[in-house]
Amino acid sequence: MKPGLATARAQPIRALPFWRDSFSVQPAAYLAEDVNVRWLLLGCAACLYLPLVFAGPGSDPDSVRELHSGTTLFWQHRYVLSRPPGYFPYEALCGVLYAFGGAIATNFATVAMSLVLLDSFLRICAHFEVPHRYLLAATMAIHPVYWASSTSTIDFIWALGCFFLGFRLLLNYRYLGAAMMLGLSVGIRLSSVLLAGPLLIGELIERPRDAKLWAAAALATAIGATLYLPEFVATGNSFGFLTYYLGAWSLTDHLGRFIYKNIYFWGLPAAIFFLAVSPMLMRELAGCARKFSGIIVLSASIVIIFEALFLKIPVQRAYLLPMLPFALILVGIALRNHKPRLLAMTVLVFSYNFLSLNLARPDVPDHATRAIVSLFIEPGYLLKDVAARLNLARTPMPPLPNY
Repeated sequence: MKPGLATARAQPIRALPFWRDSFSVQPAAYLAEDVNVRWLLLGCAACLYLPLVFAGPGSDPDSVRELHSGTTLFWQHRYVLSRPPGYFPYEALCGVLYAFGGAIATNFATVAMSLVLLDSFLRICAHFEVPHRYLLAATMAIHPVYWASSTSTIDFIWALGCFFLGFRLLLNYRYLGAAMMLGLSVGIRLSSVLLAGPLLIGELIERPRDAKLWAAAALATAIGATLYLPEFVATGNSFGFLTYYLGAWSLTDHLGRFIYKNIYFWGLPAAIFFLAVSPMLMRELAGCARKFSGIIVLSASIVIIFEALFLKIPVQRAYLLPMLPFALILVGIALRNHKPRLLAMTVLVFSYNFLSLNLARPDVPDHATRAIVSLFIEPGYLLKDVAARLNLARTPMPPLPNY
C-alpha cells in the first residue's frame, strides 16, 4: 500500500486523479456486500438482455451494414465502410464473430461489453464516492436506448464501453491499458474524441509533470488516428470519409428534432420530471461538497459537449448515449439526499420501455420531415425497437459475403 492511501478518503478533492480504487481501503465485510450487489445487478441485466440476442441483428439498418462491412473484410480481405466516417475495429470484429456464430454471436458480444461497461461505471462511481451508484447503474441498464443498444449488432455500446474501461484503468494508473482502450474507443466511433479529450485534458491539467500521463495521452491519440488508416485508404487515400449524414431540414425542423429527440431519449414523463426538479438539481450541484467537484466538472462538460454535437446532428437518439452515464452521475450527486425522487426517476425511465406518451408522430422514424402533433398513447421505445428488429430480420436482404 502506498503511503497515505489509507487516509485518502479524508483528503480534499481537487480534480480527477485522487486515489486508487476505493475498494482497497474498505472493510472486508463491506467489500463482500459490495461484490454481491454488483454481481446481482449485472446478473439481472444479463437476464433482461439475453432474450433479445435471438431477435435479429438490430432495428437499425446500420447493423446490417456493419455486418456486410465485416464479412466483406473477413472473406474477401477488402474493406468497405458501413457508413462514414467508418468504424473499422468494430466492423472487423463483426466479420469474425459473424463467421463463427452469426448475428447471435455479434449480439451476445455486445451484451458482454454492456456488462463490462456497467461494471466499470460502478467502479468509477465508487472511486468518486458518487451516491446511490447501484440505483444509477440500474437506471442506465434499463434505460430504453441503452437496453436496445446493448442487445444489437451496433457500435454505440462498444465505443462507450472501451472509454469506460480506459477511464477505469487511468484512475488506477495503468497507463498503457488506459491508452489502448481510449484510443480503441476513438477508433470505433470518432465522436469518442469528445469523451477521451475532456478526460485526458482534465488529468493533464491536474498533473502537468506526469511524464507517464503525457505518454498515455500521446499513445491514445496515435492509436485513435492509426485506426482510421483503413478508412483513409478505402476512400482513395483521402479524408473523404470525414463526413456525416444531415437531412435537408429548415432551422425550425432542425431545432424541433433536437428538442423532440432529447425529450424522447428519456420519455415524456421523465423529461417532465427533470424539468420540474431542474432548479433543485442546479442548486444542489452548486452547493455540494468539494470532493465531488472534479467528477461534476467532467460530467457536466461531456453532457454539454454531446448536447452541442446533437444540436448540430439531431439524427438518432442513440447519439446521446455517451452522455447518459454522466447525466446520471450528476443526478445522483444532486439527489444524494433525495432518494425517493431518484427512485421516481428510475421508475419513469423504466416505464418508457413499454409505454410512450407521444406528442408528435413523425412520418419517418429518425428521419422525419414532418409530424402530426397530438397526444398519442403508443408502445414504449423498447417494444417498438423489438418490433422493428423482428421486421428487419424478416425482410429479405442481399446475402452477406462468405467463403
